[in-house]
Amino acid sequence: MHRHRTDLAVRTETPTSLLFAPARGRVDVTLSATRDSGCMVAAWLVGTEHLSPEDSGEICLFEIDADAVTATAARARSGIKAHHDPRLATDMTEVALPFDAGRPHTWTVVWGAGETIIGCEGVVLRRLEQAPDYPLALMIDIFEVDAPGGSYPKSFVVHRVRGWSE
Repeated sequence: MHRHRTDLAVRTETPTSLLFAPARGRVDVTLSATRDSGCMVAAWLVGTEHLSPEDSGEICLFEIDADAVTATAARARSGIKAHHDPRLATDMTEVALPFDAGRPHTWTVVWGAGETIIGCEGVVLRRLEQAPDYPLALMIDIFEVDAPGGSYPKSFVVHRVRGWSE
């Protein structure tokens, strides 16, 4: 799942266990982004690939670079990444956020029936006329995108996650 490096291989296979992997639905993620320079926080839904290797598309709720967060505004990248799914087209863009992303904010994605809607704090930021139609797993993570530095551990706060499937 989420193949992005060809130098990695599964050595010990485990049985597939999907606890929550809707093919359509809604997910809300409330979090406070990191302010640690050189880091990025992201939340995304990605195809599980257990039915087909083409079921690999991604709905990117957000990627927020800490360097783009100020006390009054922020920038985030949001959209769809096709990865290995020929049925999707990558469509990512940067969106301006009129608030401090280092404070708690709720991001929402609703997808299904060929449409994906991504919003934050009840405001629609992206409406895309495409959507994966296979099981997706939610991932939330922090990445060190610049050279290692600063203090460790790197952190951000996830306040709440809610999901519904149709």
